[in-house]
Amino acid sequence: KLIVELRTYLRVRERLLDYAAAHIQHMQKALTFMNLQLNLVVADITGVTGMRIIRAIVAGERNAATLAEFRDTRCKSSKETIQAALEGNYQSEHIFALRQALIMYDAYQQQVHECDVEIEGVLRRLSVNKKKPDAPIPKPKHRTKQPNQLNFNVRESLYHLVGTDLTQIHGLGPYLSLRLISECGINMSKWPTAKHFTSWLTLCPGSKISGGKILSAHSRKSNNRVVAHLRLAATTVGRSNT
Repeated sequence: KLIVELRTYLRVRERLLDYAAAHIQHMQKALTFMNLQLNLVVADITGVTGMRIIRAIVAGERNAATLAEFRDTRCKSSKETIQAALEGNYQSEHIFALRQALIMYDAYQQQVHECDVEIEGVLRRLSVNKKKPDAPIPKPKHRTKQPNQLNFNVRESLYHLVGTDLTQIHGLGPYLSLRLISECGINMSKWPTAKHFTSWLTLCPGSKISGGKILSAHSRKSNNRVVAHLRLAATTVGRSNT
């Protein structure tokens, strides 16, 4: 029952992030109409530098040099580069559109935060009767901040629940590990072998054979969310030097 509850919260969270992403596009569109090339000088307009600048524009700041001062020290672009990208036409109708998109984006981020509170509570209840692992949690494989990560320490919660650090597996971060657990649970005994699990995922080759000739070996199409998560992990591993 608690796994089903966890799965529901995570699916709601994913849907909220999709809604928020639409308003990120609306913010980008408003900036483009004003000829502000913020997306070319920052990696993500919803990052620290991007959001500081957008909030300042909405608050009434129009001076490109002043806006460039909101640059975070970790930003790769210089203040001069950012200033040049913020020379545009600050038309009132596009400022209005930017403000509306920012308000909606913030609203969805607040809803995501509320989901995180519920998810953390479910993980705590799932771990009530679990024995705390004797060994301390291993050092994280990657220290980079993941986009859309949850607002609590997912690694520690999962380590207490499962008894092992799933993020030590190549391609699995805290968020992806949590999503896999929410879809499959923590009791894998319902699949007698790994082959049964692979068949359930529809990742095993097809077996259309006639007269001893293989007609097709393609895997079946599936809407299984676990399959999508594992393919995402495989893509991550493919881009890494491991």
